[in-house]
Amino acid sequence: MRLHYTAVGIQNVSRMALVRDDYMKDIDKLALSMRYAVWNCSLDLPVKLVAVSEGGIGGWCLGGGDEHLRICREVAPEIPGRETEALGELAKELGVYIIAQMVAKDPELMEDRVFNIAFVIDPQGRVVHKHYKTAFYQREPNTAPSDIWNIYLRKYGDDPLRLFQAIFPVARTEIGNIGTLICAEGSYPEAARGLALNGAEIIWRTQYPEPWMGNGIAEIQNRAHAVFNNCYVLSPNIGAIDFPGGGHQMSCGKSQIIDYRGNVVSQYLGGGETLVSALLDIDGLRDFRVRAQWQNLIKDMRVEEYKTIYDAAMARGGIYPKNLCMEEPPLAEADQLELVKHQINKMVDWGVFTPPADWQPYVVRQEIAERIRRAGSL
Repeated sequence: MRLHYTAVGIQNVSRMALVRDDYMKDIDKLALSMRYAVWNCSLDLPVKLVAVSEGGIGGWCLGGGDEHLRICREVAPEIPGRETEALGELAKELGVYIIAQMVAKDPELMEDRVFNIAFVIDPQGRVVHKHYKTAFYQREPNTAPSDIWNIYLRKYGDDPLRLFQAIFPVARTEIGNIGTLICAEGSYPEAARGLALNGAEIIWRTQYPEPWMGNGIAEIQNRAHAVFNNCYVLSPNIGAIDFPGGGHQMSCGKSQIIDYRGNVVSQYLGGGETLVSALLDIDGLRDFRVRAQWQNLIKDMRVEEYKTIYDAAMARGGIYPKNLCMEEPPLAEADQLELVKHQINKMVDWGVFTPPADWQPYVVRQEIAERIRRAGSL
């Protein structure tokens, strides 16, 4: 039987979680949207995949420094946990795979750290995939793998294949191979390429805040991921977020589904509660990959050439400092902006950025410079 089915992206309105129970409130609302989506969109072909936006469950429970520790200990859920159990029951009821995300903790990986985790639940209700967000923008003080890189080295060793599969995992399922990218990490072509080289056929890449949805940047990135890697890209975006205290809601929107040739096959441009839906022809994608002569581009990668890019950067000490959260929680927002100064100075020193004539190197606050130094010595 041809592997050809309907996929749905749910665009929902969620809340910024203040307490653990807020996550379940969003899941209870999502259950209604998912039931409707499966009931209605199966009029085309049966729905086998339902995707929720980043932030769709609990929003972004954010905080650096001591607030990060409080959120970790008092608010953030674990995966698996009661939230994924509830979603698992829904997956079993509807007979679908569910892709979603939560800001969550993982004490088995590291105590007192909050991660941004994407996950996949199968129709038997099991969590079959977890991916830890690898890059953040400056308003998100969570923990990335490189922030605790020494733990990854202890856990997986320095074997490049084991590390590669740990950082960019792909779930091989009966409806296709699924990889996940969360918001800012989808800004890097390497992240999507990493999933593709681990076999991904479907990339869930969500979301971007405004103004980068409205000005088209997120769409450009996602269509490029689809073309460069011959992958479907599911990109549901948050419909709106309720801020703490009530009475204030910020809309977003522009959910899309993109096919493996880079065509937008479903989109909703506005905000609020809605969905996007498209037919995924996984057998068609597989046929294209093995029979096309040109645009199945991965087959022609000259990795020796591209490897020199990263070898050269590593020889100079790397770019973004690793191990920043081995001994301390993530930086608070103001400190993140100090780190930006350090990074820009480095790019100018390397000759990557050519500054304007009147530019002067940034002065980085001493405590941030010292933290970078300490992390580099681990």
